[in-house]
Amino acid sequence: MVYGECRLTIPSNDEYSVPQLRLMIREVEVILERKITLEEWNSLYLPKSDRS
Repeated sequence: MVYGECRLTIPSNDEYSVPQLRLMIREVEVILERKITLEEWNSLYLPKSDRS
């Protein structure tokens, strides 16, 4: 993922541990310079059956 001059590798694992998710969310929050709300996080969910 590239955002401005920031580059973040998005792993392709289907499942992550809670510590891994926390780390990735914190990295994204640093790049965006803001917190990600629970509502925003939940809006990103896409069931496997809807993925391309």
